[in-house]
Amino acid sequence: MDRLQSVLKPPVNPSNTGNGWSELEDALGVSLPQDYKDFINIYGTGGIDQFIWILTPFDLDENVNFLARAEVIREAYLESKQQFPEYYKHCIFPEAGGILPWGYTDNGDELYWKTNEDARMWSIIVYESRSWEYHEYPMSMTEFLFGIVSRNLVCDAFPEDFPSEDFEFISGDAE
Repeated sequence: MDRLQSVLKPPVNPSNTGNGWSELEDALGVSLPQDYKDFINIYGTGGIDQFIWILTPFDLDENVNFLARAEVIREAYLESKQQFPEYYKHCIFPEAGGILPWGYTDNGDELYWKTNEDARMWSIIVYESRSWEYHEYPMSMTEFLFGIVSRNLVCDAFPEDFPSEDFEFISGDAE
């Protein structure tokens, strides 16, 4: 988290940080990765460079609310999987090893955790917009975000001009 904060300055007054983690985790039936909870507690609601939006349980806006948006993403994935099972190979959380959405991009790419019993070992899956192609990264959410914004990691799903030279965390809801 410290490395991410060194390149992506948190907002001075983050919106919708919170301490209702147990409610979300009880609803999901799982403990979420600590780095994700730390990210939301420090950055609050918002996105990176007006491109990557992180889902949060502490904002009621359906575009960024964890439970509401994750359900929309989940249903879309399941529909695609039903139509094209040979391409959509991942199962959906709460199945063992299922994918669980944590964010999305303005282009429609979907950002997931690939879950397992130990939340510290969850990896990142990025499904490209309107495609069955996906990219897997064996790292935490904040390691992934640090790699992307520091340009030490390339995600082929993202445009070449992301992040911009003057990227920042934009506090607030997705529009």
